[in-house]
Amino acid sequence: MKKNTLIILMVAVVAVIGIAAAVMMMTGDGNDDTKDGKIYSVTLEVAQEDGAYKEYAATGMNVKDILTKMLGDDIVLKSNGNVQSYKNKENTVNESWIVFRWQSLKGWVPAKDTDLRDDSTLVLEYAKKTTNNGKTEYVQPKFSISNGVYFFIQIPNMSEIEKIAKDPNSKPDDKSEGKKLTTSERYDVLMGWLEKAGLTKSDIEGGIWVKGSGTNANEALVNALKSTWFPSSEVEVVEDKGVLNYKLDGETVHGHLMSKDMFGWFTDLLGWADTQLNNGDWTYWSQYTYNPNAKTLDDTKQWTYNNLTLGKYDLGKYRYFGLVLQTTTEKQTGDGAEIVMQTPSEIPEGL
Repeated sequence: MKKNTLIILMVAVVAVIGIAAAVMMMTGDGNDDTKDGKIYSVTLEVAQEDGAYKEYAATGMNVKDILTKMLGDDIVLKSNGNVQSYKNKENTVNESWIVFRWQSLKGWVPAKDTDLRDDSTLVLEYAKKTTNNGKTEYVQPKFSISNGVYFFIQIPNMSEIEKIAKDPNSKPDDKSEGKKLTTSERYDVLMGWLEKAGLTKSDIEGGIWVKGSGTNANEALVNALKSTWFPSSEVEVVEDKGVLNYKLDGETVHGHLMSKDMFGWFTDLLGWADTQLNNGDWTYWSQYTYNPNAKTLDDTKQWTYNNLTLGKYDLGKYRYFGLVLQTTTEKQTGDGAEIVMQTPSEIPEGL
């Protein structure tokens, strides 16, 4: 991400581990898709008495609609949409039926209609209640989830990157596990990854879609790189001084910051880190998200420059990311950079 977005990003996000704040299930709360009669296709996981989960391929306009369609007379809902009972098992003072959905940083949180997206996962759980500072909270499900997302990766001008790498005045950086690398050395690492992936300069200049899965976008990105280009490689995750490095066969393919306020800030991707030029410009992996509320997947105007670090984007909501290695001036915003990205409608069939 661009350096001059740092101030925007310095907002602490407190990750809740093991519990989810109690939030009323919202139905008919102004979601435009719901008003338009949008039917969502989701996975509904229902906790069973033996601790297992029963999976349903569910559809519906909202959470209440999904539950009633899939579970029929087995489920009783209150007037506000909250679950009153399931299979005659009623809520108690200490436990309640809660519908959860996964949020990348907070974990499982109570589901809202406004958070519904195609291919999302909902979990109906009989959750124990706890009290924290006078507020009721619920123990999170133990169900393990891994969201599938798409990344469009592009280096629009390889000649420019090569020119930067050959600049004799380039200075080494110290962001790669304590190793100081010149831009020339970083370029060699980048070209090494592209060669191992079987990609030509023309391939990467046009851009390529990859698909991966994970609990957060950085994890999904590494999974996408491995599954698409390096399926036989062994993955190792190493923490080093606040940086999480993902290694394939011992070589770092991606690294990012781990702190809560900067979670997911790139320190390295395919060998390239944020690089400031002598004239003050930056060459860096700029990042974009495709509007999750877009009515079509074929509109380039729906790409928005990220104002958060990649790890903070909720994969239950955002499914399409653009990663573009480019140079912009100090005054130029990410939205002003002249790039031409493909839209999700151009994702190859079968990916």
